[in-house]
This record gives sequence, C-alpha cells and structure tokens, in this order.
Amino acid sequence: MLPRKKGRREVELLGGVAVTLVSALVVSIFLASSIDKFLVSSNQYATVLATVLVDLANGDRAQNSLRTLTMNPVLVAAAQAKADDMAAKGYFAHVSPQGVDPWHWFKEAGYAFDYAGENLAVDFSDSGDVERAWMNSPTHRENILNPHFTEIGIATAEGTFQGRPTTFVVQAFGTPSSSDKQSPVVAVNIPQSPTETALAISAPIAVLGESQEPAAPAPKTVVLGTSVGDAPVKTLAQEAAAGPTPDYAPLWAHIATAPRSMLQYTYWIVALFVILALGVTTGFEIRVHHTRKAIAAGIMLSFILIMFLAANAFVFTSPVLTPSASMAAVAGAP
Repeated sequence: MLPRKKGRREVELLGGVAVTLVSALVVSIFLASSIDKFLVSSNQYATVLATVLVDLANGDRAQNSLRTLTMNPVLVAAAQAKADDMAAKGYFAHVSPQGVDPWHWFKEAGYAFDYAGENLAVDFSDSGDVERAWMNSPTHRENILNPHFTEIGIATAEGTFQGRPTTFVVQAFGTPSSSDKQSPVVAVNIPQSPTETALAISAPIAVLGESQEPAAPAPKTVVLGTSVGDAPVKTLAQEAAAGPTPDYAPLWAHIATAPRSMLQYTYWIVALFVILALGVTTGFEIRVHHTRKAIAAGIMLSFILIMFLAANAFVFTSPVLTPSASMAAVAGAP
C-alpha cells in the first residue's frame, strides 16, 4: 500500500497530469488578466478606475500624515473635459496644440480655486502602476502630497496617441476659492513636456520659488508650514487627524483595475505551490532519482516565467508621464 500511495502522490503533484493542469491554469490566468486589462481601459470602467486612483492617492497622503482629499464632482468634470480633449485631438501635454492651458478646464467646469494642480499619464493598464509612476516622479509626487490641496477629481478617456490606441488619465487637484470670484490665470512656467506637474496658486499669493515685482497691494509670500493671512496652516499631524481616510472604491474595484498586479501575485502563488510540491515529493532532499521530478517542476516554473514576460511585453504597458507644468499663478483681480 505504501508504494501505491507514494505513486499517487507523485502523479498528483509532479506527474504529467499535474504539469498539464498547472500549464492550463497559467494560461487561464494570462487570458483572464488580458481580458481584464482591456475591460479596465474601456469607458465602462472609467468611473470605477477614477475612484480607485483617488483611494490610492489618499493612501499615499495618509502614509505621509497629510489630510485626505475629498472627491469633488466639479473637479471630476474638469479632469474629464481635459482627458476628452487630449483623446479627441491626440495630444499629451498640459497645454493643448491650440494653446489652452490646464486652468481653462477648471474655469469651464465652474471651479474657482485658491490652489490647483494637474497630473497626467498615458498608456494606462494597471491602477497601481499609474500611482507608483506618479509617486516615483518628484514633481507629480509634490502635487499628490501638496498639503494645500483639499479636493481631487480624476478622469480617463480612450483615444489615439502617436498612432496607437491608449488611455489618457488626468488627475486634478484643487482648493476651493475663499471668494466667489475666480481671478484670471497667468502662467508663470508651464513646461511643454507633460512629464511634470502643473500647479496654480491664487493671487495675491506669489508663486513659490519665483520672484515677482511687487504690485499694489504687494503679494503675500506663502511658505509651507506658516500662515496665509490670519489663518494658520495646519500642521501635518493636524491634517492627518482631520478624519479617517474615505474609501471611494470597494475592494473588488481595486482588484479589477490592477490586472498586472493580480497576474503577478497569482503567478507567485502558483510558483510557490510548484516549489512546495517538489519539496514534498522529494522529502526536501536532492537525489539522483529525483531528477524527473525536478525537471517537471522546472518546466512548470519556466512556463510561468515565460507567460509573465509575455504579458509584460505584449499585454501590459508602463504608464508614460508628462513633464509636469510646474508653476502658474493666478493674477489678482483688477
């Protein structure tokens, strides 16, 4: 009975049937992730994706002891208008080929602000990839972790860029204006490359890091961590204590909008199972008569690696960022 039991265990774990089943599972995971990637990039998933990206941004702010951002439908509309414009005209930049700057879309949506910012990305395929790319870029990270921002809006649009179909992502930040009237925007420095971020500050506040001739009345310089007028800026601890982080997207949405991450994690689990099966069938010993088992495990692990590399090469794309439009200022009303 022992040899037969041992034989059954070998067939179940590392026999030809096991190799076939694992290979079929790996292919099925590949196909499911590929389909999910194209679903996520469709207009039907746009709202789900936006809420997931908001949660990821708020998660990064919470880790840095910053107040979380509230999702504002007006900012969503501004971001959507900008995304639709890029998709329709096939450009990827803070300033359109017609010379329309980022703050035009805020005004069109009816969002008057004291502070505003914009992050862009293209070639989206995984929500986690986009957020990591933004956070790994110093200028985009500054927008996400800017303590002055209180609200956020994110939108996506499907279009064509450089001859290929792609997904445009726009992340808009803002702090509502303390007055009812929005002053006109005067760009101080908006780089042509969209891999940098755009930032606007409402007058009479001077742009941080920029020198301006004093006007009447003279603009007040803002230094992070100090006060603006008579209203002190909250400390990071006070910002974090403002309340719990809101979750705009359910757990299934985070999973559904991260197909590359889910494929990677699932392949890791399958690979660990194969290694464990090899250890169990060999008694965690390396012997000459274990060669066939080691070869079977090697075939399965190699197939997993090949399918993962194929997914990265042909299915999933890394997000591309624009140089962020650095600083812009809002001119004081006459």
